[in-house]
Amino acid sequence: MNRLFEDSGRVLAFGAHPDDIEVGAGGLLARLVEEGATVTMAVVSVPNNMEVRKREAEQGAATLGAKLRFVFDEKPNRVEDIPMHELVRRFDQLVADVQPDLVVTHCQNDLHWDHGLVHRATISALRRTTCDLLAFISSPEMNAHVRGYGNCFADVTKTIETKVRAISAHQSQLSHLDLDSTRDLARAMGRISGHAYAETFEVLRVRI
Repeated sequence: MNRLFEDSGRVLAFGAHPDDIEVGAGGLLARLVEEGATVTMAVVSVPNNMEVRKREAEQGAATLGAKLRFVFDEKPNRVEDIPMHELVRRFDQLVADVQPDLVVTHCQNDLHWDHGLVHRATISALRRTTCDLLAFISSPEMNAHVRGYGNCFADVTKTIETKVRAISAHQSQLSHLDLDSTRDLARAMGRISGHAYAETFEVLRVRI
């Protein structure tokens, strides 16, 4: 992946809600920032407690060194209540603005329906865009599931604690975000891939 960022590449990450991106790809994004990439985190919706969760999202993005965009922040809403054509339209706008070299989004196999919707909208928005595309799992329920392993491993040994700090920014959600499990899963994936800590992704498109 380093080849993408020799000249300050652009990365766009989509997450259904605040904290999804940090949980699923926080280590990789922090690493890419350190390697010179410009990372934009796009949070699709804030379902409740809007002002608090927006502040937490801002802190999480700042911890990773990323820019933050809210796709729908006019009012609290759920992804599943937004028409697909409107999701795609706004994703189109973001893709045009960022012109990414790499896009990171939810996996289609995620157990959360709204995460799957974000995946579908991302694929549609990239229909004419030449970029690499990775998908992540951000549902804790998938941690032990074989499909959660993905087929690409990213070494996050140097950024695992940055990832944990970024997740910790979401104080209102910590009751169901297990930080020890975050480290345990990254350690387990590291054993498989030969690193101390790793994140896993599904490769949807890579240009060689």
